[in-house]
Amino acid sequence: MGVCGGKFGCTLASWLAGAILGYLPLSVHAWTAGGSGGAAAATASPDTQSGPYRGIVGPVGSTETPPAEPAQWDRALPFFAQRVVDKGYNLPNPYDIGYSYYNGYQRYQLSDLAVSASNNPLRPANFVQFQQSRIRNVSNQVQVGAWLFPFMNVYGIVGNVEGSGSIDISFSSLADLERFFGINVGCAGRRPGPNCSKPIKLPTQQANYSGHTYGGGFTLVGTYKQLFFSLPVTYTVADITMSETPVKSINIGPRVGWNIRLGHGLGLLTPYVGATYFHTHATITGHFDVPLPDSGGQTSRLNYQIGEQVAGYWSGSFGASWTINRSFGVLLEVGYGYNRNNVIATGFLRF
Repeated sequence: MGVCGGKFGCTLASWLAGAILGYLPLSVHAWTAGGSGGAAAATASPDTQSGPYRGIVGPVGSTETPPAEPAQWDRALPFFAQRVVDKGYNLPNPYDIGYSYYNGYQRYQLSDLAVSASNNPLRPANFVQFQQSRIRNVSNQVQVGAWLFPFMNVYGIVGNVEGSGSIDISFSSLADLERFFGINVGCAGRRPGPNCSKPIKLPTQQANYSGHTYGGGFTLVGTYKQLFFSLPVTYTVADITMSETPVKSINIGPRVGWNIRLGHGLGLLTPYVGATYFHTHATITGHFDVPLPDSGGQTSRLNYQIGEQVAGYWSGSFGASWTINRSFGVLLEVGYGYNRNNVIATGFLRF
């Protein structure tokens, strides 16, 4: 581990690292609750009389067997519902509201730091290196949705998020820091200090943040006998306290499961497996003030820009959805992988 060669060099390096981390949003996992919430809202499974899959998605049924004579559908949604009912399917209630809780870890990679002083243009600061960071996120979300078609549920989400993690930052050398900023930290001249060429490994920095999320998406669903599959797609925007720009993410989570009828009054249990694709690549911008030595408290403004993305887009998942009746259901899911692991719990009401 390297050390700083001068007091102001240490101060500048620490301010640079601490201020950047103080503003970084480090992304969030709010999309996960929303994405799986969409899948949960779409997990009402087909009745035992459903016909074979014939090359189209859907339709989806409820836990109840269809009536002897097709009923008249008296709701505005989903579109084409009466055609499906006439074929012997028993559709779920068309509107839903749910709550999702998410708790998990995700690896992130920071890169491409660029900084400038005052109004000067940004310059790449290649002497700064970031290690991969493991960030913990906790999110609560409310979801409201509706069946637009018998095979498609659409939904909107809103919630909050809190996150924390440890970030490691290092500098190639104090001499590079001096050359970049054009200031004297004791590494100029013919006889630079013995520590000027050594790498600088700063103490591990702690990042904590909170904020709000919102977004929306849709879920496509279908059945083949007792086989059930869904494809939720969710787009989320996160406004975090320590970021000047929002972070936008997309989540795609194909799932496939098997419907198990539990008996009279107990509904349907659908264990399933799947995968989760999560993509976010944000460009974070901001500024902070560095105190100038021997200036009576004056500061110099430094602007920065930094790239942030998840380390690995895909992870696995497994879980189960219990559709208790036409109105109530719950879902529990576990995500796993080297870059991501999490637990999601969802409850939903249909009406």
